Amino acid sequence: MYAPIKRGVLNKIRGHGFTLYGLLEDIPELEEERFFIWQKNIAAFDLYIIADIWNSWRMLDQLLEHVDTRKILIVDSGDTNRFFPWNNLKTSWRGIWRKRKLLKHCLGYAKREIPARWSEAVGPAMQLLPNSLYKSLLPEKILPISFGIPGSKISYITPAQKTQRFTTHIVDADIASVLHHNKHTESYAFTNEQDYYADIQKSMYGITTKRSGWDCLRHYEFAANGAVLCFQDLNKKPAMSAPHGLNESNSICYTNFTDLENKLNAIAEKDYEKLLQNSYRWIEQHTTAAVAQRLIASIHPTLPKD
Repeated sequence: MYAPIKRGVLNKIRGHGFTLYGLLEDIPELEEERFFIWQKNIAAFDLYIIADIWNSWRMLDQLLEHVDTRKILIVDSGDTNRFFPWNNLKTSWRGIWRKRKLLKHCLGYAKREIPARWSEAVGPAMQLLPNSLYKSLLPEKILPISFGIPGSKISYITPAQKTQRFTTHIVDADIASVLHHNKHTESYAFTNEQDYYADIQKSMYGITTKRSGWDCLRHYEFAANGAVLCFQDLNKKPAMSAPHGLNESNSICYTNFTDLENKLNAIAEKDYEKLLQNSYRWIEQHTTAAVAQRLIASIHPTLPKD
């Protein structure tokens, strides 16, 4: 995440490290503290954030030895709609219960992929439980969160600058097939961020879909570079799952190519301009800073005053 970052390193990162990587200014004198002695004065902070509970629960276990649970905010960044620790049947019930206790009384549990039914949050192993019990197996305070994009990555493009209808990279295999973009559905169309952004900026629309989860960085990259989102089956997304705030005023919901074609053909030039304006308003509310500020604001009233 820190600059400078070598191109060879970026190429090994998922998505070639576009958009998020190598942006933070490094402070060499803090390196040792960041990596080796982060526990120094650990009890002196107002808020503790576990940024990836699925991979960092052991650190949470250590933290609880020194810190008030009410000062700990947990972020679940996984694509799954399961809540930690309800991931599979291989974990012993004793292990699951011990991990679950780590979450008890925490300040909040922030998650991107929040299902419409609580039974989905704990998986098939718990399907026989009465519905009233599902919520008792989950964290007490569940908070919605989403991806964000650095504000510096937003480029304001006008309709007059558009030279093509769709972005080159299309993740909907059916539409990619119709448009003869087959090779770009499962692999990245670009290895250079500038080329990727330039392609989005000259495109009127960006095709996006649910894949592993509903939320992904692609939505934000398209909107930040001036492509109105065409989101397959957006109407089926659970209300609490990210992305939040997308609707018919700033995006296009479609089911298949024919449906999309009909909807796009009905959009007049002035209507497209309005869609684009609203899309920019949406992405301005989903910068990394805005997402972080909303999350902190959602828990700040409950932070212990001592």
